[in-house]
Amino acid sequence: MTNVQDNCNEGTDLNVPMELPLAVVASRSSLAGALLRTVTASKRRVVVGFLRGLSLDELECLADFEGACALEANYSTDWSNGLNQYRLLPAFFDDSTAERWQNPDDRAHKTFIVLAWLEFLTNSLRISESIPTRD
Repeated sequence: MTNVQDNCNEGTDLNVPMELPLAVVASRSSLAGALLRTVTASKRRVVVGFLRGLSLDELECLADFEGACALEANYSTDWSNGLNQYRLLPAFFDDSTAERWQNPDDRAHKTFIVLAWLEFLTNSLRISESIPTRD
């Protein structure tokens, strides 16, 4: 057993099996790795900083969203002129089709995270293209 600080209740430590923190770290690492593979190799260093600040739950949401976009791009004729991920947001966060979005606060938070991700990718990658790197 190990003590893990509870971020929701300051000053509270939780006794959890050692395997739990290791599983969380492994899951975060896998999700971050998968999300990093959605950008070109030269841009990954820029994206790492953004991903580092996200919780496991937020990383899972981004990975789900990227997966939904990939499926839409492969199977929908509406995306033939290029992938506009913003167009998928209403369907992805539709609380009538997905049980996980029943909590409006969680849905709003995750919508913000996905919007921040899309804006970060758009703005940071555009900015980083103009900055010389040592790649």
